[in-house]
Amino acid sequence: MLLFIDEPRNLKLVRQIPETGSREPLGKIKKQFLAIPEDVLPNLSTEEVAEVEAAFELVAQGEAARVKLLVANFPATIREALSYYKDGASAVEQRWILGALLEGLRVVRRHERETGV
Repeated sequence: MLLFIDEPRNLKLVRQIPETGSREPLGKIKKQFLAIPEDVLPNLSTEEVAEVEAAFELVAQGEAARVKLLVANFPATIREALSYYKDGASAVEQRWILGALLEGLRVVRRHERETGV
């Protein structure tokens, strides 16, 4: 049985042997690539490769859901940040918020120019 240990940048792949309770480390998979490293592939059975690929799909779906949640909450986040900006942010926090807003507008305007939206 394979275990996937979630780390900030990697998925650590471990084979758990139920009969002995021992664990065999198989390697790490970089989340940004979601591909089985060449040095790990020979150590996996066909079924385990399918299991790893299913885990990749789960990670990708989770990331897509996380981004959609951020987008859905974005208007409320902006409202709250602007309220805080007006009612209590320090000078550094105000510059932080302003910088993020200006950078966001710059990216949106550039995208609109490039795509004609």
